[in-house]
Amino acid sequence: MGVISDAIDSLQDWCEKLFRNGIKSQFDSIASLLSDTFDNTTGDGGLVSTFITGHPANFTGNSAGTGTHVWTTIETLCNNVVVPIGGFILTIVLLNDLIQTVLRGNNFKDFDDSIFIKWVIKALCGVILVSNVFYIASALFSFGTNVCSNGLTTLFGSGSFLDTALSLQKSALDDLELGELITVWFISLVVHLGVLILIVAIVITLASRIIEVFMYLGVAPIPIATMMNEGEWSSIGKNWIKQLLALSFQGFFIIIALGIFKTLFANVITTLNSGDGGIIMQMGMLLGYTAALIFTILRTGAISKSVFNAH
Repeated sequence: MGVISDAIDSLQDWCEKLFRNGIKSQFDSIASLLSDTFDNTTGDGGLVSTFITGHPANFTGNSAGTGTHVWTTIETLCNNVVVPIGGFILTIVLLNDLIQTVLRGNNFKDFDDSIFIKWVIKALCGVILVSNVFYIASALFSFGTNVCSNGLTTLFGSGSFLDTALSLQKSALDDLELGELITVWFISLVVHLGVLILIVAIVITLASRIIEVFMYLGVAPIPIATMMNEGEWSSIGKNWIKQLLALSFQGFFIIIALGIFKTLFANVITTLNSGDGGIIMQMGMLLGYTAALIFTILRTGAISKSVFNAH
């Protein structure tokens, strides 16, 4: 009986050690995955930094910055195809505005010659805007890019993301029995899967955002041409600017969400290492925070549009 009992104890100890190492390995893998994704060591080396802090003119879709720039394609398309359409729309808008302004003068009884000077100035401004709107819009977008870059550096510094915060100590698992270790290992596996889903959600959100930005830049001359109108047509151009600003600052809301997630995640790991509170409860909170961040990341576009009243 003693031999069998010792064998069972040895097997149990081996299983407990296996699951402790497995849980520690899961957290190390999560830390490495997040650090590689959000790495800010070089300023634009991580996935998030590549999509958020980089200007569209330098965007190639990879952190190394190599390959063909999408900017060149959109710039050629805009200048050669859309600018003539924008010029045609601007002509219609300006002619209609001139007619309305002249007829508005009480059948020429209150006719003022200065309306022609105003109209000429408006026409010159319209031509300048339509012919250069692609570069004006990209400069407008760079405001949000600069804010995102400063926000990323302020919250995460110039190093790795959550590298030390996710260091789970094995000593925090010493008091757990085999059954509890199996439960914690399974939850850590689900958390690991949740982090992978989180990264996929971030990639989808950021890729969709940058593609949408290029679409707005590609048709920029058309909405900007309507802004010369004093009537309801001008709302098209105003809403276009709001949409561009919303897309620009969406990255900042993503950074805010990641900053909140970093703090919450670090607090849970600190509690786990200190041994305070139930470890299964803390693991459940960790899983809940991951799911909440996925939902928040996917909603940042709607939040940004709501702030800028873009529709």
